[in-house]
Amino acid sequence: MSLEQERKRLRAEAIRRRDQIPPEVRANLSRGIINCVIDWIEMNPVTAVMLYLSMRSEVETDELLDYLLAHSKIVLATVVDLKQHTLTPHRITNPRAELVLHPYGMREPNRETCPAFPLEQIDLILVPGAAFDPKGYRIGYGGGFYDRFLPQCPQAVWMGLAYQTQMIADIFPQAWDIPLHHIITENGDVRCET
Repeated sequence: MSLEQERKRLRAEAIRRRDQIPPEVRANLSRGIINCVIDWIEMNPVTAVMLYLSMRSEVETDELLDYLLAHSKIVLATVVDLKQHTLTPHRITNPRAELVLHPYGMREPNRETCPAFPLEQIDLILVPGAAFDPKGYRIGYGGGFYDRFLPQCPQAVWMGLAYQTQMIADIFPQAWDIPLHHIITENGDVRCET
């Protein structure tokens, strides 16, 4: 089996395990993970947070979105350009009015009404993924969006959100893979070893 095939197998297996978590269990685990993130935010100087808007069986981020808005943080979510393979953070202040459905099924800010936000002012970036290892490397969904985006924000803390079942010993990182600083699971904060 080639390395590429092995990574595809690891991705599929991690997503399968994540999908098998019953919805009510996933909601409870997500709540614990989000509480860990909130604790981290309250102990660190964070003003602007870029989060992903969860879909399918990902760690759920809606409660974090509500918390951030209630605590006067700048909340950002990404607009995805599938042709250019880019992410652009846009500020959201009223999710019910400002979020739209991307043709691929994910929620994103309305690019007409939500302003783009300067990358250099982002303090914390929350990153989804399929599988993560203790060194901070992740296998995403195959598009490389975050691996291209994160180096544009060297001042920010990069934090993955994952269920413990998504943690594996080694994802066999490639040259283009960018390690995260932290991974938060229901077991707490993994400070990455890189």
